[in-house]
Amino acid sequence: MNQITLEQLSPHQALAIQLAKRDVPMLVCDAVNLEGIAMTLPEVQTILDGITVGGHKISDQNITINQSSAWQVLFEMVKNGQFVFNKETALAIHKIAAKEEALEWGPEKINSRSGYVTISGSEHQPLLPTSLKKPGKRLKNKLLKQTVFTTKRSVLFY
Repeated sequence: MNQITLEQLSPHQALAIQLAKRDVPMLVCDAVNLEGIAMTLPEVQTILDGITVGGHKISDQNITINQSSAWQVLFEMVKNGQFVFNKETALAIHKIAAKEEALEWGPEKINSRSGYVTISGSEHQPLLPTSLKKPGKRLKNKLLKQTVFTTKRSVLFY
C-alpha cells in the first residue's frame, strides 16, 4: 500500500473554496449561536435562501445574513489572490460581519473597541485592542501559549 505524505499533496484552491462554501450555513449557524441567537441550521439555511423565519427578530436575521456576506467576501479575496492574513483583512471582514450590529459600528469606528467583550460558553475575556497594538514580550508569550493550547486542543478534538 502506497502512503502519501503531506509534502506530496498540492493545494487545489477551487476545490477548497467549493467545500468551504458548502459549509457556510453550518459556519453561520455556529457563529450566530455563539452570539446568543438561538437559531437552528434549517432556519439559517432558510434565511440564507432569502426567506424570512417566523419567531426571530429582524436584527437576528440581519446578523445571520451579515455573517454569510463576510464568508462570501473572504472567498472572493482568496479566489482573487487578495487574501492576506493581517489586521487590515480582519477589520475588513469584521466590518461586514458587524454591520449595524456592533456597539460602535461604522466606517470611522470599525478599527476600535472601547469595552470588553465575552465569548459565549467560555470564561475567556479577550484583551482590549489597545493592549494589542504594541504587545510586550509578556503579552506575546501569553498569546502564543493560548494559541498553541487552542491549536493542540482543536487538533485533538477535530
